[in-house]
Amino acid sequence: MEKLILGTGVKGSKSAAGKTKFCDFSVTVKKCHEECGDSAFAYEDAQKLIIGILDGVSGEPGAASASSEAAIALLAFLKKYDKMNSTIMKEAFTHAQENVTTGFTTAAILFLQKNGSFVIAAAGDSPIYGIEKPGEISLELPISRPVGDNDSILKFFTLRNMVIGVLGPTGTDVHVNMASGTLCKGQVLVLASDGLTDNLYMDTSEGYVTDSSGKGDLLALIDKERKPAAIVRKLMAEIAKRLKAGRKERPNGLLVPKCDDIAIAVARRL
Repeated sequence: MEKLILGTGVKGSKSAAGKTKFCDFSVTVKKCHEECGDSAFAYEDAQKLIIGILDGVSGEPGAASASSEAAIALLAFLKKYDKMNSTIMKEAFTHAQENVTTGFTTAAILFLQKNGSFVIAAAGDSPIYGIEKPGEISLELPISRPVGDNDSILKFFTLRNMVIGVLGPTGTDVHVNMASGTLCKGQVLVLASDGLTDNLYMDTSEGYVTDSSGKGDLLALIDKERKPAAIVRKLMAEIAKRLKAGRKERPNGLLVPKCDDIAIAVARRL
């Protein structure tokens, strides 16, 4: 199965889902801006699952085309391989960088082999979260923003839309954060654009952001649910409610919703 969801073709929302002998997954892209800057893809065969989430940089011309071009290039490059390592993954990002003609985009990629071995990679601020067991969630890779943990609340929310390390005609090599490991049965990975992250509660203390990943809030929202399609639906529905409700505060937590295109993908090892 191969599914490309290109931002240039998303008018409302588009989804894809599937199941193999070793995993199941679900992907949704939802438009918020006048033109959808988020794109995604999913590819699975007997040997592997590949998922990509791409977020064209808002405020720059060509956001939708940048994420779409990068999605096409990354999928075409990666699906040729049945095994993955950091060298090949970096080559894939370089290939995508060369194929983005205008605009800039972030990217978050999962390459999962049938034996559970995986490589994840990200450029920019599209996060990847891991759920290993009930009550435990982690941010698997750094989020490449000029602000983050330990910044003042004012500074963080003023500058959170800025991103570093994107794909596009920057004139510099792309910086890619990567990690590898083994996904055990029942473990879950969540890939998203910042349309998810920026609609989660940030942990705060005495005027400072202590955890900018939103992982604690995300874990509470997902709770005990482990079915990928159900998780994606639950998160999309909650974000829609939060956008209507507006800014909220709670003890040691702050939510400042942002209307943005949203792409979420969830994969679970079976």
